[in-house]
Amino acid sequence: MDAVTLKHVDKSYTSYSTEVVLTGQTRESRTRQVLKDLSLSFPVGQLTVIVGRSGCGKSTLLKLLAGKEQPDAGQIDMPQGWHSALLSPDPYVITWTNVQRNVAMACGVGKTPEERYEKAADFVRLVGLQDYADLTPAELSTGMKQRLGLARVLASQAQLLLMDEPFASLDFLTRGELQSQLLAIQKKLPRTIVLVTHQLEEALLLGQKIVVMHPDSTIREFDLSALPYPRDVEQPALRALKSEITDECRRPSTSA
Repeated sequence: MDAVTLKHVDKSYTSYSTEVVLTGQTRESRTRQVLKDLSLSFPVGQLTVIVGRSGCGKSTLLKLLAGKEQPDAGQIDMPQGWHSALLSPDPYVITWTNVQRNVAMACGVGKTPEERYEKAADFVRLVGLQDYADLTPAELSTGMKQRLGLARVLASQAQLLLMDEPFASLDFLTRGELQSQLLAIQKKLPRTIVLVTHQLEEALLLGQKIVVMHPDSTIREFDLSALPYPRDVEQPALRALKSEITDECRRPSTSA
């Protein structure tokens, strides 16, 4: 299998009024369908970026790929033996221990704690935290915590990396540094990455494929695999793509 695929996936959520929770009495519920008949593929070894309006189902898609939720209908297929790891803007870290032990505890390589601790040093170095390996998360900046979260998901040996607005809380300089670092890591240790962002320029700088999702679960895909890194959003080709993707994001959905 050369791709992670979704085939005709549906996902809905049902909400109930507060009275149901407090009294147990029957009240009218509301069901909202977030994904409807969604079919999509993510090529193995590529970095795919998902963009679209708020509420179109981007984060729900990541939860399904991560196995945190199950589709109501349809199926999700990935290569045998694969597992995924999710990186959010507020990454999970272990607060009571230092950077290197944090990574070691997530490490999927090494049979003993000692071997995992030694291997963790490679991932700490890979994200540029080697000078901070003995610090606890409380002593790290927001950008450093995000690097630590990235090191943990890399160390987990997950073949599918899912990133939900991973750089959203960072200043523009740190964001740019981590974008460049992600590309460098992807070149050295290729993984299949699905990244959600609200920043179109970020999508243009990072994505080998950009997928625009609409609230009615229709999609449009843009292939950027022929565009080399590093990229400049002022390049004519990217400026044209930015305009085309912006127009696509503004397109009314069929359910509107």
